[in-house]
Amino acid sequence: MDRAMFAFGNEGEAMGTVTEWAGNAQLLMASAEQNLKVTSLPAAASMFMRRYGLFLAGHLAVFSKERRIWDGDPDKVEIVMGGGDGWPLLFRLKHENWISCGDEGADFLLNRMAEPVIQMIAKEAKLPAVISRENIFGYALWMYVHILKDTRDLALLPQYERFLRKQKPEEAMANFSRLTCCLYKEVPGCEKCPYCPLLKKKNCETAQTL
Repeated sequence: MDRAMFAFGNEGEAMGTVTEWAGNAQLLMASAEQNLKVTSLPAAASMFMRRYGLFLAGHLAVFSKERRIWDGDPDKVEIVMGGGDGWPLLFRLKHENWISCGDEGADFLLNRMAEPVIQMIAKEAKLPAVISRENIFGYALWMYVHILKDTRDLALLPQYERFLRKQKPEEAMANFSRLTCCLYKEVPGCEKCPYCPLLKKKNCETAQTL
């Protein structure tokens, strides 16, 4: 597994850390409003968690291939702005220390890298934790099914099992739909994504928790 995906050299000035953004709604909102023209704080937070979810899927891929995890936390992950349209956030590690682990590494990784950010986002941006977790799960499922083509380690993520809805991972990917709305529809110029539960019913988990 190429861990170079987490390093971008010295390109781009750091705009803070993941901890700073998750704990400062004004900082996160200002960037989202400038780049996405979004005016809803929960929607901005969800778009941030979608991008962070892809980053975490990369960490899970390294864990599954090597049984190694990065020895750091969100306070050691810098945010830099890449090129391109939309909101091209990149996440850069402050150091390159990786440690060996067993199966427990998956739970350790999520408890250290995901849960603190999810809880800060829930408090500061009023985004229900279930939406953030499903944002992460969607990328993790895609990574295990399509990139690694090995879904065994999903069993090590019991906190995300609910999103499978009693399906096998391959079935869940082939028939992918969300339990919650990720609020993508709140971004100006965007509509409900094809996986949105609001396309099928009015009463999704998002509506129940907001």
